[in-house]
Formats: sequence, structure tokens, C-alpha cells
Amino acid sequence: MAHAQARRLVVNRLPAVLAAHAVSWGELSRRTLLPARLLARLREPAANPRLSVAERVAAALGVPVEAVWTLGPRR
Repeated sequence: MAHAQARRLVVNRLPAVLAAHAVSWGELSRRTLLPARLLARLREPAANPRLSVAERVAAALGVPVEAVWTLGPRR
């Protein structure tokens, strides 16, 4: 018998982290060399980037990945 697992959504704090560090989206693009369309997707509240992208963004801001993206409560 299978049981349902509660889903956990990713909490995206990137816009707040950028504001706290006074970094614009354009500056983030320059620092990460990520394509503009990928950065546009990272603006979404439900953004859930691949780990390599998350690490690149966090490194460009000098923060751990967990400061930008975390798992929310189980739903």
C-alpha cells in the first residue's frame, strides 16, 4: 500500500537577497554570466533552479545557497 508524501515547495529569497546586497538583476547577470531568460525565470516566487545554477548565483552574491533558496513547510 502506497502512502502519499507531502510536497515541499522551494522558497525563493533571491529578490530580497539582491535588495539586501544592493545588487541589481543586471549586475547579477554580469557576475554569473547566466542567460537573461534564465535570470528572468529566477524572479518567479516558485523558482527552483538546478543546483549548479543556485551555487553560481549564491557564489556571485557571497552567500550560501540556503540564504537564497530553502525548502518550505510540508504541504
